[in-house]
Amino acid sequence: MRPVIDLADHLPVGSYEIPDRHRTRVILRDHTCRFPHCTRPATRCDLDHTRPHGEGGPTCPCNEVALCRRHHRAKTHSTWRYDIVMPGSYVWTSPTGHRFRVDHRGTHPIRTTHPPDE
Repeated sequence: MRPVIDLADHLPVGSYEIPDRHRTRVILRDHTCRFPHCTRPATRCDLDHTRPHGEGGPTCPCNEVALCRRHHRAKTHSTWRYDIVMPGSYVWTSPTGHRFRVDHRGTHPIRTTHPPDE
């Protein structure tokens, strides 16, 4: 018998290491790598601290995102960035400034309209 897992639970821990109970929550919430267009199952992903632990980011599912190793490295070592819109929904910004919303429905480009030059 397994306990009921509340995906909205806020259960921070005081260390950098991510406990198995967090991993389970993030896998159930994200399903796949949350990088735009990636379909690698979350069970085969790293968990990324959105706000780095060393900068005060909590080790908590609210600050953890499933990213495959390739995309975890892209986020860490390049200028790819993301913001959490709500749990399970992310807005990514590419190095060229293109933006994508990634959620349970997939990846959707965010079109920005610029006013005409005056």
